[in-house]
Order: sequence, then C-alpha cells, then structure tokens
Amino acid sequence: MQISAILAFLEAEHIPFLFSGNLDTEVSAFSSLSRYKQNSLTWIKAQEYIPEGFDVSQITLAIASETVCGTFQNVIHTAQSKYAFFSVIERFFGSEQKPVPIGQFTYISPQVKLGKNVSIGHNCTLDGDITIGDNTVIWNHVTIINRVIIGQNCEIQSGTVIGHDGFGYTEDASHRKKMIKHFGGVWIGNDVHLGMNNVIARGVIDDTVIGNGTKLSDLCHIGHNNVIGNDCTIINSALYGSCRIGQNAYISYSVVKNQTQIGNNAFIGMNSNVIRDIPAGVTVIGNPARPLVKGGNKL
Repeated sequence: MQISAILAFLEAEHIPFLFSGNLDTEVSAFSSLSRYKQNSLTWIKAQEYIPEGFDVSQITLAIASETVCGTFQNVIHTAQSKYAFFSVIERFFGSEQKPVPIGQFTYISPQVKLGKNVSIGHNCTLDGDITIGDNTVIWNHVTIINRVIIGQNCEIQSGTVIGHDGFGYTEDASHRKKMIKHFGGVWIGNDVHLGMNNVIARGVIDDTVIGNGTKLSDLCHIGHNNVIGNDCTIINSALYGSCRIGQNAYISYSVVKNQTQIGNNAFIGMNSNVIRDIPAGVTVIGNPARPLVKGGNKL
C-alpha cells in the first residue's frame, strides 16, 4: 500500500505525527531494523538503536521517535513510535486467526454466562457463577472457578487459573493450622491481558480486583484481596494478599509484601522486594526497595 494510507490510518487513530517524504511510495512489508528488508516499514526506538554503519537512507519508511535524525527517504516522527508501528503492522499486515468458539474437552457449567463472540479454547474448565464479557478470548488449559466476572475484550492465555481460594490460615494455641475458607470472588475489568500461567486468587470476603486496561505478563501471582487499578503493567511478579495498587503503576520481576499500598504511576524496578508503601509517582528498586535518586539509592 502507499504511505498515504498509513498516514490516514494514524490520523484516524488520533496518533500525532510529522511526516517527511513521498506520500505515493509503496510499502509491501515490515521488518526489524537489524534485519531490514527492501520496501519495508521499520521502527527506530532511539538514535542509539541504529546499527553502526547502517545507512538509514536505504529505509523505505521508518516510524521513529522524535529525537531520531538522519537522511531518510520517508520518515514518520512521533512520540508514540512503538504504539504507532505495531498499530500499523497489525492493521495492514496482521493475519487474524480466529480461535474456535468452544474447544474440545472444555467444561462449562450451567451457571456460566457468556457474552457475544466469546472464545474458549481446549481443555478449559469454567465452573461456578462466572460471567464473561463480549469479545473475550480464553486460550487453552484455563481454569476459572467460583464467582468470577471478566469484562469485555480481554485475553486470558493458556494455563491461567482464576478463582481458587488464596493461601490463608488460622492456628490454635498448639500451632495447628487450618486453611481459611474464602467467600469473595474475582472481578476483572475490560481490555485486560493475562499472560500464560497466571494465578489470580479469589478474595476472602471482598473481591480480588484487576482494573480496566491492566496487563499482566506470564507467571504472575495475584494473591487474595488485591485491588489493582486501571492501566497497570505487572511483569513476572508476585503480589501477596490485600495490596492496593494505584492507576498506571508498573511492577517488574518483583515481590510485593501483603497489605502494601503502591500509588498512582509508581514504578517498581526489576528484582525489587517491596516491604513498605510506595507513594505516587516514585521509582523504587532493590532489596528492600528504595527510591531511586541520582547518585544511588536513598532510604
């Protein structure tokens, strides 16, 4: 297609950009910058990502961040370069593979309520008072039990388990332990992504909550009673019980102590052990996690 079609798409998506080049140039493919192919679209995240000795003038069309410079044939500069690039290749080059409505060997109990265009893969179990919103995709070997509400346009990847009782117990004077029965549920908002092999425990009394637009990578553990805000990112992390996570928080490869509060827009760096509350907008790293400041960590 011509570059003019790509620009029209970006405008329709309300992605701000500046274009320099020839609107009539044809683009027939996409490729990475390190393995660039003729007549293709590529993405340049930052100037330092351009390989040494690479001639950017050979690129048919680049979508680049605003700070990238060079002699390009055609370039789209935008502050949302990653979002723009992947939106374009999904729109113009994506081969949509629709999953089957209900896979083989999947059990769905009579109480389950499914919205429109819901897809459920093979070897799944949905057993309980469960509601699944429109256009949600559930992949293979997923277990959802007890009381769970999942919103619209969600994706739940293979191996994920939602709705079991979390880990909680009482003990008597002789330290004999008895597991606590949970009575809450799980509430998952719209446009939520749960990667492979996640575990989402139900609440003890109130619901465990995952807000709209939040994305979890593979291998996340969300303990009982957690309330996670909208548009958060959680990567390979464990959140123990009764945490409160604000809007747009980012947590990467970390462990968060039970009953911890993390504010809006907080950033938890890789391999952090969070044992105290994190205020809004603060970046922390380390064990124990401490605010990141110039010159090192500060208590």
